[in-house]
Amino acid sequence: MKKINYPLLIGGVVLLVLLFLSYFPELFTSRDPIHEEPPRYIEYQQDGEMVEELSVNPMRPNNINLMGTDDAGRDIYARLVYGTRNTLRLGFLIALFRMILALPLGVLAGMGNRAVSAVIKFFSTFFSAVPMLIFSFVLLNFNYFYRMQIEKSIFAFAIVLTIVGWSKLAGMLEDATKKIMEEDFIEGEIAIGKTKLQIVLQNVVPHVIPTGVSLFFKEMAMALFLVAQLAVLYVFVGSTREVGAMAFRANYRMGLEPEWGGMLSRITTDVMRFEEVWWVSFFPVLFFAVAIMGINLLGEGLRMEFQKRDSRVISIIRKTFAMLSPRLFYLQLREFPKYYRPIILKTGTAVLILVYIFVPRYSSEIPFQTEKALEQLHVLTDSSFEGRVSGTEGGYEAGNHIIDTMQSYGYDVKTLDISYYLEQDETVDNLKIMAPMVVKEGEIRITEESGEVKTFRLHEDFTIFSLSRQELIEAEGQDFHYKGTAADRSHLADVSMETEVFPITERYVRELLSSNGSPFSENNMRGINSFESDEVEREFRLQFMLFDEYESRTNAHLHKSHTIFPFEELRELLERGYAEMEISFSYPELPEYEGRVIEAFLPGKGLSAENPGEIIVIGAGYDGVYENAGSSSVISATPGATALELAREVAALEVPLSRSLSFVFWDNQMEVKKITMEEGSEYYHREAMKTIDMVVTGGYYYYEIGYAGIGKDKELSLVTFPAQGGRKPSYLIGTQMEKLLKDMKMPYRRFQSIYGNTASSSSLGVFDMVTRSALDMRLNAFFTVGIGQAHVSEMWTEKDVLSNLNRERLESIGQVMLDNLTMNPYLMEDAQKKE
Repeated sequence: MKKINYPLLIGGVVLLVLLFLSYFPELFTSRDPIHEEPPRYIEYQQDGEMVEELSVNPMRPNNINLMGTDDAGRDIYARLVYGTRNTLRLGFLIALFRMILALPLGVLAGMGNRAVSAVIKFFSTFFSAVPMLIFSFVLLNFNYFYRMQIEKSIFAFAIVLTIVGWSKLAGMLEDATKKIMEEDFIEGEIAIGKTKLQIVLQNVVPHVIPTGVSLFFKEMAMALFLVAQLAVLYVFVGSTREVGAMAFRANYRMGLEPEWGGMLSRITTDVMRFEEVWWVSFFPVLFFAVAIMGINLLGEGLRMEFQKRDSRVISIIRKTFAMLSPRLFYLQLREFPKYYRPIILKTGTAVLILVYIFVPRYSSEIPFQTEKALEQLHVLTDSSFEGRVSGTEGGYEAGNHIIDTMQSYGYDVKTLDISYYLEQDETVDNLKIMAPMVVKEGEIRITEESGEVKTFRLHEDFTIFSLSRQELIEAEGQDFHYKGTAADRSHLADVSMETEVFPITERYVRELLSSNGSPFSENNMRGINSFESDEVEREFRLQFMLFDEYESRTNAHLHKSHTIFPFEELRELLERGYAEMEISFSYPELPEYEGRVIEAFLPGKGLSAENPGEIIVIGAGYDGVYENAGSSSVISATPGATALELAREVAALEVPLSRSLSFVFWDNQMEVKKITMEEGSEYYHREAMKTIDMVVTGGYYYYEIGYAGIGKDKELSLVTFPAQGGRKPSYLIGTQMEKLLKDMKMPYRRFQSIYGNTASSSSLGVFDMVTRSALDMRLNAFFTVGIGQAHVSEMWTEKDVLSNLNRERLESIGQVMLDNLTMNPYLMEDAQKKE
């Protein structure tokens, strides 16, 4: 009776189950692994009886959450199921990379190469003296790794853990090679005149491979064990999320994407209160233990199988090597009539492999019409709109174009009006803080020490960001003219008390973005404008703010002082800290129209405006900055143009989408440096509470169309936020969207933790990667994605022209959105279906 190889059987079953969990997770759970459960009543069994109680997170195992929830309310079972693929991929890559490095070096060392053998011994000795766990912890504990999306993070972890662990595997392969080289048949191979290379390929490698396969699985198990150990030390793959960023209820940094290691990051704390929260650590440890044991048993079972006397593995490997030999293929070609069958088989296999690698397998159902999007771009950037400034006639007419266009496509269009005045009397006294205005003309004349006078023009050499309410009231519609000295703190005492002073301060743009700390916040409207040094304090009416590499024009906004942002040469002059000057500019055009958020609704199949079901909301800004004669800024209009063409193509579908669709065009949205409730998305979300209305009627998914940018950069930026409202497919929608991008062979960068570039004062912090509208809309959404650039530093500069537009990215944004709407089964599943 044949003896059963139990290690191989058990290990094979465990690996098979893990592979099924990896590739078919939706068959094992319907829960979303990133959804946070709110406090609720749960039912669970206690002492043989069903008990119901109000529970907060972490919830114990119950009839809905089979293994309970973690501190943030995420289903542990769902995270273990969906995390299997990421965890196994990490273990596999570590083992693969170690084998790729260790196999050739181990064989060379075993063949007698002393230099390679010395390298292997050095690394083995080093990581015996310095434990690889500690070394890995030090290397992987940099913030750089916390910011990586999970695919790149897995790759980076695999590289680091390969470096610390390859030498032990190489040493074992070296020993195996030495044993083979001591066999009698090797002497026979040498005697018949084989070279070392022939001996390696024809004799050594076929004998080493069975050992290598067994060691590979054992190495994979060891890698998973190391991953679990690192997780206990708070080091795990994937992006991390600070708790306060997304309304998490827990109070520590945690992994966002499902992965087993991140679930053990709190094990030291959880063990101390094990009786209260035993499930939070127990089930991840159980999954790790079963996986490590199963894969180890598989490796041991394979070793036992390969070492059997009747094992034919080595002969099969040698035959395979011989069949794949290019020399043999060449000899067969010379006698084609005799060997035509193997030639056809080999050639066909090679062709199929090449086709699989190089021939695109992906085809969009509906191509995005880039040329039509560019036609819309030409319309929105027409000089008659003068930049589409919110509150102006040009901005109002641009809105009318969008309304007329969307109505012609069959959308039900409504507008949400945003008043820039406290009362109906449209005067400066009633103008709201940070309301947009347009200053058309202005200049600054600086007198140098040599007597030379340099003139700088508004919109070319500087921009006016804010205007003083008091100065506007006193001007009574007359142009402004100021004469005085611009000075920083170190030169303030040098300015005569009879001379008006214009403070010079160096700032970081991100200082303007805080609702409380911004110098242009509502709180800072109180009091007088004062500028002080250690020696003197002066009042002022106009100030200069300097930012590194800042060249973007902006509209003016109401506040308590005039504020000028200088560019290039003017900024360099002011960086000296002292300049005598005259400043003059025209009285601004106050808002003559209300701002408008435009909503265009298209019901899904079998749905209506009264019963919209779950809505897909696509947002795009359409306002811009004042354009004087000859200027032609295009980047700010790309989201609106893309959305208009996308709306046309969706409306023309023969079969309506299963979900309702709402395009929202934001007004007063483009200038991210202002803090105001009259910003389009802020007003929509907080004042009009439109997002709450959508939640009540069924909920919504939000997609933000970003800027196309300039240049030739082909990488598409994606910013994703996890489910806040929480529906089953939220996680799958995101992964399917990434799959579409990969199938399209479209390079992309995905961000889930929002970290800003703070290297220079021109950085917008988090707003370098995410728009305010995405941050506003994600609060109640099932899922939020930003596609395209959230900020383009060249926007509203001399580089912002049509010839520099990144057309490939414009097309990519439109095509990705169109394919996501028409080819993402998780997004377009039954809209009536409830969780």
